[in-house]
This record gives sequence, C-alpha cells and structure tokens, in this order.
Amino acid sequence: MGVIKLLDAQTADKIAAGEVIERPLSVVKELLENSIDAGATFIEIEIKDGGVGLIAVRDNGCGMAKDDLELAFTRHATSKLNQISDLNKLSSLGFRGEALASIAAVSQVEMTSALKGSSIGHKISLTIGSMPVITEVAASSGTNIEVKNLFYNIPARRKFLKSASYESGLIGELISKYALGHLNIRFRLINNRQVVLDTAKMNTAEERLSYFYGSEVQKHVITVPKVEFAPQKFLQMYLLRETVSRNNRSQEIFFVNGRLIKSTALSLSLEQGYHTLLAKGRFPIGVVILDLPGEQIDVNIHPSKLEIKINDFEKVKQAIVEYTSDALWQASISKNAFLLDDYRPADDSKSGYVASFKDKQDSEKNIEDKPSLAKGEYASLTEIKQKILNKEEFPPKEASEDKAFAQINNEKPAEKPLDLPKTLFKPQEVQAKAKSEQVATFKKEPPKAVQVKDVEGLTLLAQLNNSFILAQNKEGLYIIDQHTLHERILYEKFMQAADEKQIVSESLLIPVTFNLTPKQESIFIQCIIYLRDLGFVIEEFGDRSYLLRAVPQGLAGNEDLAQLIIDLIEDLGAEKNITISRLKEAVINQAACKAAVKARQPLDEKEMLELLSQLNLVANAHTCPHGRPIFYKISMKELYNIFKRGAYPYD
Repeated sequence: MGVIKLLDAQTADKIAAGEVIERPLSVVKELLENSIDAGATFIEIEIKDGGVGLIAVRDNGCGMAKDDLELAFTRHATSKLNQISDLNKLSSLGFRGEALASIAAVSQVEMTSALKGSSIGHKISLTIGSMPVITEVAASSGTNIEVKNLFYNIPARRKFLKSASYESGLIGELISKYALGHLNIRFRLINNRQVVLDTAKMNTAEERLSYFYGSEVQKHVITVPKVEFAPQKFLQMYLLRETVSRNNRSQEIFFVNGRLIKSTALSLSLEQGYHTLLAKGRFPIGVVILDLPGEQIDVNIHPSKLEIKINDFEKVKQAIVEYTSDALWQASISKNAFLLDDYRPADDSKSGYVASFKDKQDSEKNIEDKPSLAKGEYASLTEIKQKILNKEEFPPKEASEDKAFAQINNEKPAEKPLDLPKTLFKPQEVQAKAKSEQVATFKKEPPKAVQVKDVEGLTLLAQLNNSFILAQNKEGLYIIDQHTLHERILYEKFMQAADEKQIVSESLLIPVTFNLTPKQESIFIQCIIYLRDLGFVIEEFGDRSYLLRAVPQGLAGNEDLAQLIIDLIEDLGAEKNITISRLKEAVINQAACKAAVKARQPLDEKEMLELLSQLNLVANAHTCPHGRPIFYKISMKELYNIFKRGAYPYD
C-alpha cells in the first residue's frame, strides 16, 4: 500500500492560508487592496487587539451582488481573470482568488455588501465547520467585512505574533504608505475605538507627507510630476531632500501600477539618485510611483504579491536615477546665493520645492531660442550644464561680484570654539588651523610620554588631516582614530553611570519636537519607561508627535536630537525582543557616538594628550563600541621593509 495520500480540505486550506496570511497585517493588506480594486474613495479600517480580535474594512466601492458573495470565499474564485493570457495584462491588485478563502480558513468572517446606488444588500457569515449563511439586510453602497478571532484555530501561529501595539503599528505603517500612493482615497484607521489616522481633506502629497512625518518636512518636499520616460511608461515621485534621512530603507516606498512592493533593485536605483548627498548608512525618504504596461511586469512570484519582476528594468532604473538626481540638483540651486536671480527658483518654502520636467529633447531644442529665463523660474538643467561645459563663467564675474558678494564686505567669519563635551574637556578657544591638510608637527619638544594600556612610552607627534592622532614609541608609528578613541571613553563612562544608577538628565534650552510613523510609535511606546530611566524626558505633543525636554548628559549638544531618537527607535525595531539591557546598550552607543569628537575636527596638543591619557583608564582600549579599531600600528620593522633598508637592526 502506498504512503502518499490526499489531505482533507480543511488541512489543505489552512496550509494554503499560511502562505498568504502571516499576521494581521497580511489580512489588512489583502482587504485594503480589494477595496481599492472596487473603486473606493473612502476606506475605513478598524482593529482591536492588534488585529487579532477584530479587523473591519469598510469602503464605498462598487459592492457585490448576492450571487457573488458565497462564491467569493471559494478558493481561486476571481472576477479579474478569464484565461491564462490575462496574467499578462493585469490592471487590478488582486487576481488569484486566494485572499478571502485564506482569511476565512483561519478566522470567523462576516461580509455585508450592496451594489452602487442600492440601499439593500446581503450579509454572509462564515465559520469553519458550518454552512455559510446569507441574509438580506439594509446597507449603504460598498462593502463591510469583519474578520474576528484571527488564528483561533491555529494557536501556534498566534504564539509567534508580537505585542498588540507592535502589530497595530505595522498596520498603521501599511495604511500610511498606501495613503501616500493613492492620493485620491481617504483612509481612516481606528484602533481600539480611537481614530489614530485620518487623511480627510488631505489631497496632496505635501499635505500627507507632513501629516505622517511632521510639518517641518514640508519645506523639504520635492515633487517630480508624472512624466512619460518611455512609451507607455510613466514615473512620478515625491522625495524629501537629503537633509531628511533615515538609517534604514523602511521609508523608501514604491508603487508599481498601484501596488505597494518591496524591491532591492528599485531601492538601489533611488539611492543612486542621492549619490554623494547622503552619508554612508543613511537612506532617503521618498515615494516612487511607476505605471508600466501589464505585459512587462510579473506580479505572480510572491504569495503576498510583495515582489515583482520588471522587463527591461535598465530603462526604469535610468529614469529613476536621472530624475531623482536632477530634482535634487534643481532644489539645491535654490539655496545658492551666488546664483543670479534669473537662474534662481522662486521662494516657495511653504509648499516645498516643485521640480518641473519637460521632454528633454524639447528642452534642448529651445535652448537657442531661450537664452535667459524669466525671473523666478527654474533654469534649464541642459542650459546651465552647457554653460559649464563651454567653460563660460556662471554666473558672470561682474554680476557675481556686484550682486552675490555685495553684503560680505570682505569680513572673515569669526572662529568658533571647539565644541567638545564638557564631561571631558574645559571650554577653550581653538587657534586657527592651516588651510592645507598637511601633517602639522609641533615646533617645540615632543611632549611627555603617556601610558596607554599595554602600549608603553607613547609620545604625541601630530594630528593628521584633523582626523587622526599620530604618536610613536621605540616600536613604531601609531595611527589613532580620534572619533573611535573618544567614543570608547564615553561609552564606558556612560555605561558605568547607568550601572550605578547615576545617570543625569540635562534639560534642553529649547525642547525638540519629533514625529513618528505608526510603526515607530508602537516601538516607542514599548520603550518609553526605559527611556525615562535612562535620562530622557519626553511628553506627548499631539497626534504621533512628541516633545523632548531632557536627554542624558552628554547628548544635549547633538545637532539633531530628533533624528537621534528616530534612529534609536528604528534600530530597536529590528530587535526581536526589546529588553532594558538592549535599550540601555543602544542608548549609550548613540550617546557615545554622537557626543564624541568627529573626524575633521581640529584638536590642539593638550586635547590630544587628554584623550590618550583617558584611554588608559578604560577596560577595552582597542576598539570602539561598534567594533571599529582605535589603533593601527606600523612597526619599525615594517617601515624598514617598505623603504628597503634591510633588516631592522634593533630587534
């Protein structure tokens, strides 16, 4: 007798559901996309207990007839495909007929739907093991589906879910992203009977970006209007300038034919457009909307339709890179005071920068007929670049001297004192440094030797390019990274204070506001008590908005405390379990890194000696908290070999 047998229908349905329904977020995504396919202009999502207790999605779309209700929950029943060739020309978000059947296999479902313009609808109730019940009810146009007790019959799946606040945050994040990609739809999210998100009367990308990321970002928004970059291929983008960034790719948002997707290839294309503008480890915030012919994409490669394949991707990549870099360049010239008024865009700080792009060929044809631009308009990129290529003065020398430098009066800016943490250095004036970045040596006798852990007789030589400390002993040359060195000192100092519960909060002269996305807020709520114990004083300041009043001592001098908090939350979001020890480690890492002296920061002899002597007191003098080396030694033996001087005679 054979060992292979057919699974029963219920087991097969549960296994199939496991591929599509991973967590409450998966249910919301499938139902949300069904509402968009139905042509809804208003979608309301209500959840309880992180979506496990209840997920209700209500829309004003086209609705469903009675005959379609029961069939809709049959596996592979769909209104969007008639034959295999239809897969090559999809215009809808759902098409496989798996979502409703999968949801019904792991929950208790009720759906009420009425056709457009009708006041009478029908309601269907489904529970595993019982026959569907359909009744006639009074209903408004559209569909209302309620999913209750998710995974009630698969307790193992429930066990792997995170906290209710975290699951709610994921759902809020998803809805906020769809709200940015579908500006014609109003989205409202209700969590445990409280409205936490509503895009009513927000019909522009600038308004919605400000709503989700904070009003201060509005002046940083760059709009790339819809453009046909190839036949039947369209691109539209809403970007934030390089001054607003994140420490991961979570806010790089991509829509292809209305579908929210994840794509490493598209992310790399967007990041290439920001090339040289963002520091290593920083990522842009942007919404990229692509409309491509259906036959040139394949959306059937992922159970949740999160990934797609794009034919002739190189053209798509090129368009994203070029339009992103051009838009950022256009925005950046608006802040350059040396540009003539004719080449400077109008000040539109309230609504953000709007980069207008016409067909490039038309622009090039009109260059000769349009030698200058009307005041307040954007200069043609091609025109400005052509002037540079022809080595023309831009702006003309006479104009730049008369207009741009008239107010400078040849005054040199005052030297700023060195901004070192008070916990280590006393304030002192820093002498002007040489403009060149050559190695500056001391004219007086070498300073007294210092002891640094197991390195004996170390004497200071110089600072290299305002970034590295050079020192020597009889064994060779030591190159010391001043940032990682100071970071290690501060890390161990802060860690000792935390262990001894001697953390001191430092009040901010001007409180700092910061806005969080729904997902970030869910992580933040889990950590808020721990953050208070570590020296942060934070108050609620509105809808997903908070006020930072005090920080651990040593952080107050940081230039961007709001970004520091957001980066900290994003780092913690990657953790499977957030504990007080992990949070303490993350906060102290951030504090040490941000408060430490930076590369390209000039130090005088006394400051460098102070750093070296402090390093002798730490437990680990060889690496920073992130594992980067502090010292690099070049032995005398190596130097003799490099310069071919034979064997080093003093071994």
